[in-house]
Amino acid sequence: MGAGGLWASTAIGAYAHNDGSPGAWTPLANMPFPVQEIYPAPFWMDRDAAPSLKPKPHNIIVNAGGLAPNAPFEVTDQVTFYDPLRDTWGYGEALPAPRHHIALVNNNGYLYAIGGFARDRNGGWQMRTDCWRTGSLDENWEAMAPLPHPQAESVAASVNGRIHVVGGRSPAGSQNSEWRHHIDSDEHWTYDPGANRWRTAAPLPTPRNSSAGAVVNGILYVIGGRTVSDGNMTTVEVYDPLSDRWEHARPLPKAQAGLAAAVLNGKIYAFGGEYFSPAGGGVFAESWEYDPRSDQWRAIAAMPRRRHGLGAVKLDNAIYVMGGAASAGGVNTSNALDKFEI
Repeated sequence: MGAGGLWASTAIGAYAHNDGSPGAWTPLANMPFPVQEIYPAPFWMDRDAAPSLKPKPHNIIVNAGGLAPNAPFEVTDQVTFYDPLRDTWGYGEALPAPRHHIALVNNNGYLYAIGGFARDRNGGWQMRTDCWRTGSLDENWEAMAPLPHPQAESVAASVNGRIHVVGGRSPAGSQNSEWRHHIDSDEHWTYDPGANRWRTAAPLPTPRNSSAGAVVNGILYVIGGRTVSDGNMTTVEVYDPLSDRWEHARPLPKAQAGLAAAVLNGKIYAFGGEYFSPAGGGVFAESWEYDPRSDQWRAIAAMPRRRHGLGAVKLDNAIYVMGGAASAGGVNTSNALDKFEI
């Protein structure tokens, strides 16, 4: 599972695999440029100009910011979107400033961009508290109430109409410019869009960063990740917003960080990630399915292109896995987009 050589292109543009694991992958139109450390989200776009009072279902995938090799200081402010109906990419209104590891969250019809890092001559990991939102990709982003404390590489998700930002990294002291200046965070903030206000919630039991997040039936899952000092973790923790309480769930089969996750048909799917070691580390192709009802993980078809710092978004009956990097760290950035179906 996850080894190279299991995949081959077919004449019809899909991948074929021979390990017998469930699921199928299809390559789609590449992103406009290579980008990693991204947190894309579903959104909507009117494909015709006629106004309508009908609800706006999610029909596109949006990415904002990230580490891009050809951008100034390798950080981009570009906003791109993928239209699965046409298998094409387009551009939206750029972020107010370049950011990497900025989290996109679709909440109550708005797209929010939260936190992330600035990178310039003063350092590459300057954590920011900004919270921006937009109601349309052709409109400017507006500033909302910032995070109370700098926090990034967190799990960010919409749960029952509020945005949750959980864990990640925070500055260890007054310095806030490089990785070594940060510690793992257990902070958990919720954003009330009606009041434009952040409030505290029950802290994450296991402080960590670079986890994946998923929401099933109003319950938030924080999956895998790593600590600044001790490396990757298999830990999975579950939050119930009604009781403001955390519980442990069955751990990931492998310790993976910098992975991505999405929910399809009531199950969680987790993809990729990276690890570090004295030999330099590597990148996972492994993919997993979690069933909340049985609290069980199982292996599914590995990604055809191993990546970390990637994004995974569910639309309709498929999950779209995009961007990331093929090597541990900030090199070999990818513009790949693959569709997973099961």
